[in-house]
Amino acid sequence: MYRILVVCTGNICRSPMGEGLLKDRIAKAGLSDKVRVRSAGTWADFGYAASENGVTVAAEDDIDIAEHRSHPITAQLIEGSHLVLVMTPEHRAEILANYPEAESRVHILTTFADEVNGDPHGVADPIGGNLAAYRKTYMELTGLIDAAMPKILQLIEEETAP
Repeated sequence: MYRILVVCTGNICRSPMGEGLLKDRIAKAGLSDKVRVRSAGTWADFGYAASENGVTVAAEDDIDIAEHRSHPITAQLIEGSHLVLVMTPEHRAEILANYPEAESRVHILTTFADEVNGDPHGVADPIGGNLAAYRKTYMELTGLIDAAMPKILQLIEEETAP
């Protein structure tokens, strides 16, 4: 089983939307039985629902994240993930400060999707913003994940090939 972890700060806005998008793309690629996608937050507590605006914009794209509950980063999640996609350089730095052995597996989503032109600052947090702010972030995540899918599919193939 190939495991992908999507990370933001509180695990209630960006990473649940990213997790939902990745699960959708993995399912459309026919790989749901080979890949597990989860999300977590660097400052998350257990059990909080995804933000209402995040649930709304994902639902507009027929992606259901309503049952999502927040989860903090744990050693088990990091050590058990083949690929960790984070929203900002700060998330990457925080993970690597605690789990330096994961360096080759932890990537900022923006630069993972486009190594040459990707925004090194990452994906802005829409928390506290209106529905338009969440739509903007969701559209950015959609573009980034779609751009990253060929690379993700290649990594999955390399890891799960007999």
